[in-house]
Amino acid sequence: MRKGKPMMKITKTVLARIWWLGRGTATVMGVVMMLALSVGLASTALAGTGIGAPFNLGKINTVNAVSSLVGSVAGSSLKIDNNSAGVGATALRLEVEPGKPPMSVNSTTEVQGLNVDSLDSRNSSEFLQESTDRDDFLPNDTYVKEASKLGPGSSGTVFASVDCDTGDKLLGGGGRAASPNEDTATASLPFIDAQGWDFQIRDNGSPSTVDAFVLCADFPPEH
Repeated sequence: MRKGKPMMKITKTVLARIWWLGRGTATVMGVVMMLALSVGLASTALAGTGIGAPFNLGKINTVNAVSSLVGSVAGSSLKIDNNSAGVGATALRLEVEPGKPPMSVNSTTEVQGLNVDSLDSRNSSEFLQESTDRDDFLPNDTYVKEASKLGPGSSGTVFASVDCDTGDKLLGGGGRAASPNEDTATASLPFIDAQGWDFQIRDNGSPSTVDAFVLCADFPPEH
């Protein structure tokens, strides 16, 4: 029995030291874990806010430097696919300050399928379409229309007006009087809607005929 007491005392001492070492190790590991968690959270909070930081999807990434995607790809380098069918869903939105262009390009090559609503504030319907067999901006066919009106004579004013067909484009126009030596042209100009022409004279002699004519670009349905 006496020989057993020292052995029990030694055993308790060993266990106490092991417990102390365990507590110390746990404390150190806890501090390491706290540091790692703190650094991780800080990194996450600051991600995407400086040069070289990762780009985080679904979050605002702020950086005051140019970000470039450079590579050699037999196709598009970047694809944005928005599968939403919601109202206003688009694949790309560009925002700039007032008066600034939304993008710039380094090529004059036509982009197939890229449609614009206006050119220099004018709708596409205000321009002549390109013909199918001539490299210009006139249609294949043009025609001339005339209108005549009998003047009142005695220095009275007479208007002769003529229109192009609906949907066709006015290319030019003019007018004439049957007695050019006696009558005086006072105005010759297109209508405000550029669909026809108005010729105006002062009929100085006896009643005479005034003619107006227009040259029109013929678009379907053809004249």
